[in-house]
Amino acid sequence: MKELHSTFVKTVISLAVVFSFYPPDNLRELWSPYNPVDQLQEWFLQTIKPNIERHITQDPETFMTTPEIIANRGYPVEIHQVVTDDGYILELHRIPYGQRDGHSHNSTFQRRAVFLQHGMMGTDHFWLVGSTNSSLAFILADHGFDVWLGNARGNTYSRKHVSFNPDQDEAFWDFSWDEMGQYDIPASIDYVLNATGQEKLAAYFGYSLGCSVFFMGASQYPRINDQVDIMIGLGPTVSVAHLNNYFRYMAPFVNIYQLFQRLFGIGEVHTNDGVLHSVTRLICETSEFGAKFGRLWLSQIFGYSDVFDQLEYYRLLGHYPAGGSANTMTHLLQNYNFGESFLRFDFGAEKNMVRYGTAYPPEYNLTKVTTPVFLIHADSDPFAPPEDVAWLKERLGNLKGSLRVESPSFTHGDFVWSPRVAELVHFPAVDLLPSPFLYKKNYAQLQPHLH
Repeated sequence: MKELHSTFVKTVISLAVVFSFYPPDNLRELWSPYNPVDQLQEWFLQTIKPNIERHITQDPETFMTTPEIIANRGYPVEIHQVVTDDGYILELHRIPYGQRDGHSHNSTFQRRAVFLQHGMMGTDHFWLVGSTNSSLAFILADHGFDVWLGNARGNTYSRKHVSFNPDQDEAFWDFSWDEMGQYDIPASIDYVLNATGQEKLAAYFGYSLGCSVFFMGASQYPRINDQVDIMIGLGPTVSVAHLNNYFRYMAPFVNIYQLFQRLFGIGEVHTNDGVLHSVTRLICETSEFGAKFGRLWLSQIFGYSDVFDQLEYYRLLGHYPAGGSANTMTHLLQNYNFGESFLRFDFGAEKNMVRYGTAYPPEYNLTKVTTPVFLIHADSDPFAPPEDVAWLKERLGNLKGSLRVESPSFTHGDFVWSPRVAELVHFPAVDLLPSPFLYKKNYAQLQPHLH
């Protein structure tokens, strides 16, 4: 009986892995332009999908872009393009001032900039899922800050490159967490500071992978530590040795996944407008059973939430997942398999020797992160469980404190959608921040004293 149970579990996991790594949804056009799978997918996207979406009743923000949502909530919005040193074009969204402000400029004060970076396979929509008075981006804007929202390479808004075509060039998708930390974060922070004429961000907020890539960048480039007054990490996903969700069952199959990548030319995974995501949305949004199935799927990733608003559920499905590289997913699974560590991407012993000079991928030195750091974490977070957060706390170079969310059932997903997230997380985080204003008259004299 035990052997039968084990076989059944392995079969279920294998099917789940195949589902998660579904190749036809992500195939690059590396073969004949007459590939029947590509033609079928194109037909579906052009004919069936629009009809499906017209018959799904849900909140209009489900189909809006981030800038459209910001404008729909009554806030000013700007769109900026950042080019990284390796040629990726990232799209940043800016909320320069709050809803209650009658004008954007003040002759006496300048609003200090804050930067928000989302989690894996998401976009900056993560900061806007909830109501206006509970979404961090709007809360910060209404508190007087100049809010900048980042988007990682490969997602819906940052699917661009100066040379590569993401739909035709597999090289576009040759990146993992490493490149996000090495290129995306430094380029985004530099751009914001140059655009605002400030020497430091008032704060960097990272959620999940948004924490990891900041630590990667700050551990490699000392200047980043001097460019941020305070880093606040929400649900920090760094070491994931104690990962407690669906992905831990996928981790043993990481080599099979990489074989899939090579055989099928998979570069992008979980694109927002692909067949797989469209069918999933059809199932999850057209019946009560489908909605329950969708919530169950989300709970297997983000943890089970005892409070979940139907409206925010529909909003989220319209934007998440937002696409990313297969190597980004691989990096997560590798980190789990390696145990308590925070390592660069593992290319295998032979390629590691070429890239790193060692057979084993080197570890990021977290003691070099000298930016003042505050961590906000939850006991029921499957992506950042207490054991992994404790490991991180012991290694950061300048940890100033941490806040344990005062709710035993608070999960990783609750940082995005909980109706209590403002009360439990956002307002306590805002209390940690410096003043949102700089006095313009003495601006030049004040800058040296902000270090």
